[in-house]
Amino acid sequence: MTIRRFAAFGAPWVAALSLALAPAAFAQQAVDDSGPIDLKRVDPEATLVEELIVNARLPGPAWWKVSDADTTVYVLGVPALVPSKIEVDDSVLRRRLDGANVLIMGQEADISVVRIIALAIGGRKLFILDQPMRQTLPPALRARLEARLAAIKEKPDSMDAIKPAFAGFLIANSQDGGHVSISLGGVTDKIRDLAKDKSLQKRPRIQKLPDYSLVGAVKTLAQAPEPLQALCLDAGLRQAENGEGGIQRTAEAWARGEVRQVVSADRGFQRCLASTPSIARDLREGRDDAVRAIGSALKTPGKAVAVIELRSLLAQDGVLDQLRAKGFTVTTPGDPAP
Repeated sequence: MTIRRFAAFGAPWVAALSLALAPAAFAQQAVDDSGPIDLKRVDPEATLVEELIVNARLPGPAWWKVSDADTTVYVLGVPALVPSKIEVDDSVLRRRLDGANVLIMGQEADISVVRIIALAIGGRKLFILDQPMRQTLPPALRARLEARLAAIKEKPDSMDAIKPAFAGFLIANSQDGGHVSISLGGVTDKIRDLAKDKSLQKRPRIQKLPDYSLVGAVKTLAQAPEPLQALCLDAGLRQAENGEGGIQRTAEAWARGEVRQVVSADRGFQRCLASTPSIARDLREGRDDAVRAIGSALKTPGKAVAVIELRSLLAQDGVLDQLRAKGFTVTTPGDPAP
């Protein structure tokens, strides 16, 4: 994993950015000040398909299968955040990669260091408030923010100049001294490396699906109205309050194939991103790209492998739900598999 650092809004806030996604049946809600936010009308990952949430029987992370008469696509669901230092049994992955026609790597966040630095230094006006941010918050949310700032040895007013949604973005992965570390790519990079390993008798072609822009997502949050600003700060605080231990426990559950525990864990700042209409649109496009790629892979006899963000995979009108509707056979991790 590559860790990148840049100065954000002046010392001591420094960020290391890497990050690892509504249903079509719902009309997209305009998130404004008119009333409470109905997440099911925006968030493409708010509602999961219960019968697809099944723990694994084989060693290691859970796999689903999508098949027709002569082709099987083995689909590995991966959480949005997985620490790089995680022990994973890759024996099933190796077996399925060997001889696969293609390895489909699903949508991830695209991180441009240059654009992030430019946003942090030159885009400050996007996030500046005309009054101290804490004065705009409900008492309970303000108390949680101040408690978190104290925990990382920051002054209570250290974020008063910026909007709550961006404060949530920083707080989500804050560490002592105002450092922020967000991780992406540890697991997916290892999967790509394994697909290129000479130990495989027949290595698959790698197909990387289009990503979404993290910088674009952050800019969108700058324009978020008050209800969504508060939701994003709450989401960031939840991730920070759970701490790296919470992310580690979820990743360890994923590595053991405990799907139910993974999807029931708090989503942290991912809930904010998925609840923002323009970002949700990008996530839906990534989901639809995966459906098309898997459908295309099923046209070539043999086998293929796909790696897709877990909630995008299991959501209502998500990847597996759409493929079932198209008539393909979807098998859950609870079923015996070769």
